[in-house]
Amino acid sequence: MAGHDGLEIIQIPAGPIETNAFLVMDPEAGEALIIDAPPDSEIAIDADVVEHGVRPVALVITHTHWDHIGDVAAIADRYAAPVLVHEIEKERIERPAGGPIEIKPAKVSRVLREGDEVTVGSHRFVVFHTPGHSPGQISLYSEADGVMFGGDTLFPNGYGRVDIPGASEDETLATIRRLLTLPDHIKVYTGHGLPTTIGKERPWMEHVDRTGQLLG
Repeated sequence: MAGHDGLEIIQIPAGPIETNAFLVMDPEAGEALIIDAPPDSEIAIDADVVEHGVRPVALVITHTHWDHIGDVAAIADRYAAPVLVHEIEKERIERPAGGPIEIKPAKVSRVLREGDEVTVGSHRFVVFHTPGHSPGQISLYSEADGVMFGGDTLFPNGYGRVDIPGASEDETLATIRRLLTLPDHIKVYTGHGLPTTIGKERPWMEHVDRTGQLLG
């Protein structure tokens, strides 16, 4: 578990390709955000919810590829938690299709747009629209806490795939250039694998920016 000035974060990898869910907690307020809902994540998430005695106030989906939404309906039902997703991807929560597993539909309570805010306790996250890997991909950014939850926006030494339906090389390039405006110390919690920081990824991102070419 990681801590950031009163914000506690638990990373929960789940599903056939170990997609990360996150339980983002303000223990003082007794509240939590759940970020992403991979297949087979519900039980593990609930174990941490119970252990830490927090109340999930929302389920935020970074993007709607199957490996990030497999347990949306189960988690939303368990906690009566509102489901939040970018407006472009709302349909894929309410009428999921495609992918190697069956996914139950869920009601979206709130659509997110660039600049919206999502809160947990006293902590405030700003919604960044960070498309490229998926048209409606978002990141949740807190300057005060020094963290960003990016889904598949950024990984150590790379970014989400751009060779799949709906992905865009041009949008990925624009998103990388946006990430370069963030401070080096920002810790980025990724959709797969370990976290990274903007500073660690800056050298290759600057190369992409200079050349206008994505990594080969």
